[in-house]
Parts: sequence; structure tokens; C-alpha cells
Amino acid sequence: MRQRSLLLAAASLTVLAAFSGAAMAQEEADRDVATTEQDAENSTRKLDQVTVTAVKREQNLQDVPVAVTAFTADIRRDLALENLSDFARFTPSLAFSAGDDRVFIRGVGRQTNTNGSDPGVATYSDGIYDASTRSVSKSDFFVERVEVLRGPQGTLYGRNSIGGAINVISKRPTDTFTSEARLELANYDTVTAETAVSGPITDRVRAKLGLSYANQDEGYFKNVAGGPNEAGDLQTSYIEFQLEADLADNFSVWLKADTTEGDFLNRTTNLAGPYDVSPFPTGYLTPGPAFGYSQANLFLAGDATSNPGENDIRKFNVNTTTQSRLDDDFGFSAIATWNLENIDINYLGGYRTYFYNSFRDDDDTNVLSYSFPLDPANPAAGEVFTGGPNCAFLQIVVGPICTPATVFPQRTFDYTEDKEFWSHELTAQSSGDSDLWWILGAYLYEENFLQESHFGNAAQPEILAPVGGPANPSGDYVTAISDLNTKSWALFAQTDYSISDTITLTGGLRYSMDEKEGSEFLRVIAYGLIPGFTLGGSGNLAPALDLTSATVSNSDAPGVASLVTIDPVTGLASRDLSGEWDAVSGTAGIQWQPDASSNYFLRYSRGYKSGGFNAGGISQFPQTDEELLDAVEIGAKKSFSETFQLNATAYLYAYDGLQVPLDVQENGIQLTRFFNLEDARAQGIELEANWTPTDALRVLATYAYNDSEVREACCFVDVADPLAQQPGAQPSGPASGGNQPQDLKGQMLPRTIPHKFGLNVSYDIPLGANGDVTLSGNYSWRDETYHGVFNRSYTQTPAYDQVDLIGLWRNPSDTVQVMTYVKNVFDEQGFDGATGRLSLQPAGVSQILYLTPPRTYGVQLQLKF
Repeated sequence: MRQRSLLLAAASLTVLAAFSGAAMAQEEADRDVATTEQDAENSTRKLDQVTVTAVKREQNLQDVPVAVTAFTADIRRDLALENLSDFARFTPSLAFSAGDDRVFIRGVGRQTNTNGSDPGVATYSDGIYDASTRSVSKSDFFVERVEVLRGPQGTLYGRNSIGGAINVISKRPTDTFTSEARLELANYDTVTAETAVSGPITDRVRAKLGLSYANQDEGYFKNVAGGPNEAGDLQTSYIEFQLEADLADNFSVWLKADTTEGDFLNRTTNLAGPYDVSPFPTGYLTPGPAFGYSQANLFLAGDATSNPGENDIRKFNVNTTTQSRLDDDFGFSAIATWNLENIDINYLGGYRTYFYNSFRDDDDTNVLSYSFPLDPANPAAGEVFTGGPNCAFLQIVVGPICTPATVFPQRTFDYTEDKEFWSHELTAQSSGDSDLWWILGAYLYEENFLQESHFGNAAQPEILAPVGGPANPSGDYVTAISDLNTKSWALFAQTDYSISDTITLTGGLRYSMDEKEGSEFLRVIAYGLIPGFTLGGSGNLAPALDLTSATVSNSDAPGVASLVTIDPVTGLASRDLSGEWDAVSGTAGIQWQPDASSNYFLRYSRGYKSGGFNAGGISQFPQTDEELLDAVEIGAKKSFSETFQLNATAYLYAYDGLQVPLDVQENGIQLTRFFNLEDARAQGIELEANWTPTDALRVLATYAYNDSEVREACCFVDVADPLAQQPGAQPSGPASGGNQPQDLKGQMLPRTIPHKFGLNVSYDIPLGANGDVTLSGNYSWRDETYHGVFNRSYTQTPAYDQVDLIGLWRNPSDTVQVMTYVKNVFDEQGFDGATGRLSLQPAGVSQILYLTPPRTYGVQLQLKF
């Protein structure tokens, strides 16, 4: 499969390159071009032209000295691109994992969703910072264009754009009254309906109202335990209202309010290896569920006693359904523009709040209960509640004063996000045709984020009433909560100066300051494994023990703002956190445009991402330093006649302080900690081609090569391989506490896709008075990829490819469109993430995979009035 895909990718690029002559040109973008102007006197279709706002002003995409891809609504429709995962297939160096909602560009992104951390790729909605990725996947019914900027955008975009930025541009109210509706029916019992009404209210005021509803009743993956199929199953609704007003000839305002809610059965992962049947798997504070398959008095949901994911990754076996809900999601955006003589004053402001909750099975099995076996009789076992002898000995000597414990290993994970954030940006920039263009700006962002992680086992009565602490009505054996406030300020300036008709110099600086403060909370309870209180020794007399005071760190460290206290009512330990970070970022570049069809540029930029906290664990070292990224890019955008364009970029990154979350053992508890890696490098090449050899045929192709390497980082423990025994391990330094640290030198950065290729071929068939038909085919391939900083087989996903077929009919007036599609025609199973889990019985490392959707197909009807 991989060799076939690589050959196809190489052959396609070779063919396209042949038509270019020999120009290695940068970047990309054009293929994201949509509406096409056709020369009636020429049998060859001209290339589409796309306008973008990648550098805070409208420019033709081919003239922008930045690596940027723009997906218009039309091109999305032609290629059936629905969401961020689809964009990643056709954008060089862009990677997205729907399983954990993380975006990466050129291997730079967010390594964890823990509160106190920040993304590495910034997302914007209409130029306004958005702390979530949901808007990027909004339907093309509501979105005019999606721009993906690759590389640090440290001046004009700033906050968290160290890897790049994605900007979503809404379809605005129209000058004339229009209405449209779209209905889609698809497999897995899927129905989607969208409608919008737009038009003028007065000569100076325009409005738009849009609504959508989607329902998928059947999930992609089968639960053999008898529960509902999961993944893809959803019910969502969305409403938006826009108001645009020309309050004066030189002053306009645009307002938008929207709300979303949804229910999901959104399983995204599955265990690919066998169950760990040990009594207490690594990291467990409660008895292992799969241990029960070989024990007495076993009760199951269904009848499976092994992991079906070993043989069929699309099947799983759990007794608790994954359920998520998005609620109270409200957003408001405002843009005001004041056009003065040679100067434009712009204000961009936004606010959003939402509540998200997810509840899922956390033991990957269908075990409801079983009897935990007693240890062999021992009069000196040291069991506290039996006075020393163990239960088996007392049964022989005294009688049945104790019995084997009944274990209810129904572990769950309950996750909550309660977030609100708002941003304000004020800019002044030059207008007109002067050789000097400039922009000055100030930016303010604030966020309140409450994050709760509840690892529960409420079915186990002992956990509800632990010894050594107050009652625990939630049934959590680990409760981790963080409540943080983030403030960010920035001042920035950038200028472009044309020193001649063909050469332009660019320079920009941004000063950013970030402040984070808040509190973290933790409670830890263990059942059955602490010496003296074991299930094998004490049987049904074994209590759950509150280990909170023994687990938390009382050490002073950077970021710690208070002593640890434990609430006598809730049992929660708490501690305050506070930190500040600042940096200067910016860009400098030169652009050469010797003619109207050529754009060559050299660009240096520095990116910055704020430091943060690993909040919620009350760990020894909660704070991490900022990230800095120095990038050099060289690119070219070249048009060969009006039918072929080839864009290319080469980049080199030097990374200082990459934030990587790694699991550690502190006081016997497995926690996640942030670490800054001293030195890492990355480099790559990106190509994009757009070719229209005839009036009917269009070919779009993208390719990216990415490589990265940790130059210096030591010494860290891989919790999936604590003894550093797996192939590829690099032990360094002495072992401690049963853990062997490893050197990370030479490891590839997580989610750096070495090779990635995308191809679309479309053909227009005119039908005269009956309209026209466009037949389109997509092919995408991505290389095997590591998803952890420990490059091992269990963090690597295999290469995979996907084929889509799309047919689109339009009537002559383009008021009726019918689209049919089949995505993932050959039903290939892809993976966009992987991690390893240490298994004691059988010994080894099992792999957990993040799954992509199977084959989907449907038909869509759109009407315009």
C-alpha cells in the first residue's frame, strides 16, 4: 500500500512539474481557488483567482509572501470537504486529530488539552481569536473561505500562532434578498438540513439569518457488548444572525451572534491489543476489570471475554456508552471599520462561552462484577483490619468472618469544560497605493476556564466511603480540577516598503505578555492494592483509602502561589498557581516580483507561545516555560500562462523550549507533567499545483515533506516502557524507583508527517439547457507517523490512503444543485493518533489507536431563491 501510494504521488507530481518547466515555486494556495472566469474565445479554462486577508488586508493569494492555502466555499463543494480533517488531506503540512482535537502545522501544535496549556496553531473566526476549533469545521453553507497560514505568524496574529493560523471567513449579508436551503441524506441514518435568508433591511443595513440541524442515528463502530454503536452518532443544531450596517459613508459595522448545541456518541479510540488481565494493571488504583474474566462469580454485559479490537479495530466491548454534550455555546462578534483619508481604523472584538461534558467507559471492558480471590492462608500477612492474619487464615481458624470481595470494576471518565473568553483588537493601517504600507495594533484577550476530570468507580461501595477522608459521594477515585484565568496583552506593528517596482521589504515586531492565575484541586483514593489493606489479604474487609495527603506535592516551585490545603468536607486538596511570561516576536522579509506571474520571497519569523501550567495534579513542578521558534522560509509562487501554477516553500525551524507533556510517577501516582525540550529542529518542503489543461479539466495537487529532530533533551521516562526495554529505547543515567530514564536525542517531534500527498481531478460536462455536471475524484495519502516524543512502534500509525468520488449537477441558473458523493470509497481504516499502554499480563505494550471514519456516502440537494 505504501509503495503504491508513494509511486502514485511521485508520478503525479512529476507529470505536473513537467508542465511547469523547471520552476520550484513556493507555497500553495491557489488550488483552493474557487470561482472561475472562463474565456469564451479560449478552449482552455483560466486559473481561478482568490482574494485572501492573510496579512490583514485584501490581496490576491498569489501575491502574498506567506505560505497560505485558501479553501473557498465552491472548492469545498467540488471536493466535498466538510471539516478540518478534510482540509488536512489537501493542505501541505497540516495535520488534525479529531480524536483529541489537536491541530499541527509542520509538526508544531498542541501536545495536550490540559488547562493551563495553549494551542500551537491559532484559530480565528472572521479575524477574531477563537479558542476552539469548531468554527473551522463549520459548513461551507455558512463559510465563504477558510485560510490556513503555515509557519509562525508572530506579528499580525500573535497569540498561540507559533505554528500557524487558521482563519474562517463567514458569508456576509447580501445586497439583494436571497434565500437558500440544503438537505442532505447519507448512510448511517444521517440527515442534515441548512437554510439561510439574507438581504437589505434599509439602504444602509443588511441582515442574515441562518440555521442548521444534523442528526446521525447510527455510529461507525460496533459495541459487541450490546450497547449502541458509537462514533459519528450525533444530534446538533446551529443558529446565526448577522447585521451589517453602513452607518456613514466611511464607517461600517458588522455584528454576528450564534449559538450551538449538540449531543454526541463520539468514541474516537480503540484498544488494538489484548486486555491486561493482571489484578492491578500499571497505573491502576482500583482492581483490573479484565482480571475478572478468569475469576468466580463473573457478571458481564454481553458475553465477550476478549478484546474484539484485536481482530477488528472497528469493534469494541464496553458496558458504558460514550456520551458527550455541548451546551450553552453562545458567541458574539463585532467588526467596525472607519475609513479615513489614507488610514483605516479597525476594531475586532468577540466573546464566546460554552459548556462541554463527556462521559465514557474507562476500562475498555464489559465486566460488571466478579469475586477477587483470596491470598493463600498466612497468619502474618500484616493485614490491618484483620489484626495481622489474612482472610483465608481467619476462615480456617475462626470461620467465615470475612469473604472474597466483590469487585465492581466499572471505571468511567467524566470530563467537563466550562469556558468563556473574549478578545479585542484595535488597528490603524495605511490605505491607498503608496509604496509604504503599515499597520499598528493593540490586542487584549481574557479567558476563564474551569476544567474537571473525574476518574470514577461509583459502582464500588467502598470508594464512596474511604478511610482517612470524608465521604466521597461522586465515586471518583481521582478528581482533578483546575480553574484558571488567563490574560494576554500585545502591541504590534508591521510595514511593507516597496523599494522598487519589483522588490518589497517587510518588517514587523510584536510584544506579548501573558498572565495566568487560578487554583487546582486534587483528590486520590485507592482500593485494594495498598499493603495491609489488600483485597487478597483482607477480602471484603478491605477499605478504600484516601491517599490525597500522601499524593500532593507540598514543595515550593515556580508557579506555586500558595500552600496546599485539604478541605475537610470534600476531601479536595487545593493550591493556587500564578505565572507571567512575555516575549518579542516578529518578522523580516524580502519579496521579489519580477513580473506579474512570479512571486519569490525570503522570510524570517519568530514565534512565541506562552508558558503555562499542568494544572489539576498538584505536582512537584507545575509550571512550564514559554516556547520560542525561529523560522526561515524561502518560497516562490509561479504562474505559467493562465493554465498552470506551481507554488513551493522550503522552511527551516529552530525550536527552543518545546512544551511536551510526559507522564511521570509522583508518590506512586501517575501524573502528567510539562517539560521544555532544550533544542529541536525541523525542516521541510511544500508543493502545490493547479493545472487546467482544457476548459473542462482541472487538476489540483499538494505534497509536503517534513522532517524534525530533537537535538537535546534528557532524561525522561516512557511510562509505556518504564524499564527502557522496547526496540529503539535510549537508556540514559541510573534507574530510580523502577524507572529507567531515556535520552530523546534524535527523536522526531510528534505528529510530524514525513510525506503527505493530495490530488483532485475534476471534469466539467456541459449539458446545455440542462445545466452542467462536474465529476470529481480525490486521492490522499499520508505516511506513517509518530504521535509521541518516544518514537516507538506503539506511538506510530501506519500509512494510509483514501479515495473519494463526487458528482455535482447545476442547473443553468445555478439555483438548483444536486451532489452525490462517496468518501473513503475502498473503506480504508485510517488512524490519526496512537499511544501505548504498558501491559503486565500479557507482558508488553498495547496500542490505542485514534480511528478515522469508514466509507460514507450520500446525496445533497441545494436550492437558491
